[in-house]
Amino acid sequence: MNKKYAGYINLKNLNGVLYPSSMQNIMMKDFITNELKGVFCLSPTEVLLAKYPITLKTLLAKETKVSGIVMLSSFYLPDDHQIRQKIYQESIKNKKSLYFILDELVFKNNKDIDTIETFLMFNNNFFTDIKKKLQLHEDEIVKINKKINFV
Repeated sequence: MNKKYAGYINLKNLNGVLYPSSMQNIMMKDFITNELKGVFCLSPTEVLLAKYPITLKTLLAKETKVSGIVMLSSFYLPDDHQIRQKIYQESIKNKKSLYFILDELVFKNNKDIDTIETFLMFNNNFFTDIKKKLQLHEDEIVKINKKINFV
């Protein structure tokens, strides 16, 4: 029996490009059918103005009967580090993988967190802008990731 996968649509810009929901659905269906050899479940769209990723959390819930969630990019994960950590843990707890098509990344367990977080780092203003003083949430990133060194 083929596993079921849900697509996850996010309408925020991805590196300056807005992918319409119809395009995202086509890409996710193709990926699920051809790469994962699974059954595609219709993709819900994240509420853009919501503070928390309500739709993503719903897909990760134990009650949602899918093996994994497919999205275009890891950049569609929440910007907030703590919220992402909760997403990772919820994914592990409910045995659901996360697939990021354009990034060619997969999240299945704790060892994948560093890979995804490192990938996200290169598009994050915190790591690319010159900082003279850290804000509270930025200070937390440094405490969490001991590999970060400041010059």
